Amino acid sequence: MAPKRIVIVGGGAGGLALASKLGRKLGRAGKAEVCLVDKSPVHIWKPKLHEVAVGVIDQSIEGLLYRDHGLKNGYRFLRGEITGCDPHNKQITLSKVVNDDGDALLDERHVDYDCLVLAIGSVSNSFHTPGAEEHCIFLDNLESANLFHQKLLDNLLLLDETSEKLSIGIVGAGATGVELAAELYHVLESVKDFGYLNIDKSHLEIHLIEAAQKILPALPDKVSAGAQSVLDHIGVRLHIGVQVKEVTKEGVVTQDGGIIPAGLKVWAAGVKGPDLLQHFTELPINKRNQIEVDACMRVKGQEYIYALGDCSAMVMDNGKTVPPRAQAAAQMADTLYKNLLNRLESKAELPFRYRDYGSLVSLSRFSAVGNLMGNLRSRSLFIEGYLARVMYMSLYQRHLASLYGWFSALVYRFAQRLLKWQRPKLKLH
Repeated sequence: MAPKRIVIVGGGAGGLALASKLGRKLGRAGKAEVCLVDKSPVHIWKPKLHEVAVGVIDQSIEGLLYRDHGLKNGYRFLRGEITGCDPHNKQITLSKVVNDDGDALLDERHVDYDCLVLAIGSVSNSFHTPGAEEHCIFLDNLESANLFHQKLLDNLLLLDETSEKLSIGIVGAGATGVELAAELYHVLESVKDFGYLNIDKSHLEIHLIEAAQKILPALPDKVSAGAQSVLDHIGVRLHIGVQVKEVTKEGVVTQDGGIIPAGLKVWAAGVKGPDLLQHFTELPINKRNQIEVDACMRVKGQEYIYALGDCSAMVMDNGKTVPPRAQAAAQMADTLYKNLLNRLESKAELPFRYRDYGSLVSLSRFSAVGNLMGNLRSRSLFIEGYLARVMYMSLYQRHLASLYGWFSALVYRFAQRLLKWQRPKLKLH
């Protein structure tokens, strides 16, 4: 009997971890063919995209090549973006792949599956704000992070020659917006060591705009207050409880008619599933472009299709949906891995149970804040400073372990640190 074909679409935290585990368990043994589909050839852990954007990390060091990783971990990598899903024929459609000149490298293709897993993540939600799509950068993928990085380099060159101020507007004070603001100040304090002699942090003006009444609105008040104290200290201008009416070339227009000047603009507010899901008419898609799934992550009404991570909408016992967070995607990947093995052995599947382990926010070299969920009385522990920084770094190590296994992940991380020690601290090219 031919091995079953498991196709996983999306190489983010959840999809890549699932493909790695299934590849090592089933692919290497010839018990199933495991395929991973992604439109990019390189994986960067999404919580680190803002670090790519400012040049703190180099994707040539931190990036994972799907094709190479697949060969070593028993899965096959297919490059392309999913544009269609045909549950009746068990087939998905991938768009053509083009080069930088717009020439087609691969034509549109159809990929058959026995079991399909959709793990295509999420994007920032502009809420149809006029001008947002045109004038803002959305840090949702590696391509947009590289675009921001190039624009930042252009502005640094201009600053060094003119000594004029660089004004950056960040809409959304969730984790991405807060971490990006802190990293930008770190970069401006460091660029003199790389030949930008006429630049210091006085040339940078960052506006962090949040519609809620506090930054990090999804996190406990103590975490929010700790982060706000650090941002106030380094000079970030906070606009709390301010709604955006429009985005123009000159800046961000607020509901009261005021304008916050910004030459470089980032949209980091709201979360929704990718717009392409609107075209998947045979799947249950909610108003936030998420795929509705049952307790076992099976897409409702479909026997052979699953969805996990930010693109899925699973209602928990408390009536809330599983939050769109990296730790949720990792937990879902772990459960689905077990369920797919059970399914191949005709065993019962297990319902997913989300556990909130807390939240950690990195504020560059300045600090880190967060809360760890405790087991006693369901209380959380607030942490900040060095301890929070170490815990934040451990999250990345756990991610690497899900991709390589613990021993290989430690070796890989050690090699990364050696390379960074030999290379410049900032990527300014």
